[in-house]
Amino acid sequence: MFFTSISVTFYVFTLITVVMLFWLLDKRIGPKPVFGYSLLVMTVFFIMMFAGRGLDIKFLWNGSFYLAVLVMYVFFLSVALKFVNLFFHLHPRMNIAVMAALILIVFVYGFFNAASTSVKRIEISSDKISRPYRFVQISDVHLGTESLHFLEKVIERINAIGPDLVFITGDFIDDHKLKPEELKIMRDMKAPAYFITGNHERYSNYTDDFFKDCNVIKVLDHRRRQDRFTDKVEVFGIEWNRNNFMNKRSEQEVYFDSISVDTTKFNIFLNHEPELYDRAEQEGMDLMLSGHTHRGQIFPFWLFVRARYKYIYGLYDIGRMKLYTTSGTGVWGPFMRVGSSNEIVEIDLIPEK
Repeated sequence: MFFTSISVTFYVFTLITVVMLFWLLDKRIGPKPVFGYSLLVMTVFFIMMFAGRGLDIKFLWNGSFYLAVLVMYVFFLSVALKFVNLFFHLHPRMNIAVMAALILIVFVYGFFNAASTSVKRIEISSDKISRPYRFVQISDVHLGTESLHFLEKVIERINAIGPDLVFITGDFIDDHKLKPEELKIMRDMKAPAYFITGNHERYSNYTDDFFKDCNVIKVLDHRRRQDRFTDKVEVFGIEWNRNNFMNKRSEQEVYFDSISVDTTKFNIFLNHEPELYDRAEQEGMDLMLSGHTHRGQIFPFWLFVRARYKYIYGLYDIGRMKLYTTSGTGVWGPFMRVGSSNEIVEIDLIPEK
């Protein structure tokens, strides 16, 4: 059902794009060519996607996403240029030249923007602690789209920040060929870390013992749902969408019935998706950290992400709890970021005065 809805949506969107493009060129076109061109684009898209995934040909898999982004920008620029033509009456060839130049600029900018990572600093205060703590959150690294060299650079940045603790909030692994021994470079990270799974761990060959050789990482999952970091700080983490086969209820449904929260401590809740925040606040969590949304990654995809998630990026107040949703440390699909940026989140937790 999901695949069918995506296919129909993409085809309709492509069909409208073809109509808009010929409209911009001031050329009349009949229904048959419109449906034909649209079907051709969609066929190429799915051949690239399924051949790339099934035959593990990475450039085809990635190319399918670039094609989808290209169709999207042709559509929006066709609409924008048609509006401009209401006032300036550009020649059809000029319209195409302007569109091509703008698309090139967007793609080049998106590539270079995706290749850079910034440090986002936030400060939170609490009367539950007597000394300051410094945490780092990374999320959506997507090893597979991103390289191990990229991970090495991220580790260097984390070590330079000098945190007491690191939180890895899912979608760290996105490559079914990645082997556990390749992640031994995580040992170079000086601070201890907590890890939870995201949806992409479930799409890859991730197993429960994937980090067994990384002694700096503690995994929070169905075996260990919470862990005490200090006598004042407790960390809770929920793994992504794991089914509880004993009672047929999902991990999300059973999670809060399976933990014990001491509200005198500063409680940190890790959830890959920015969901369950109301329940987390009710249970006594003080800080919730999430990712997944990528802040849309490529404008204007954030419009669709915003329709799905209420809190897509930034620091929010949910009752007595703070929620931070990061835009992610890496990218997925096309190596592009437009209207968003890669980030490593530095969180300074200070005693409330």
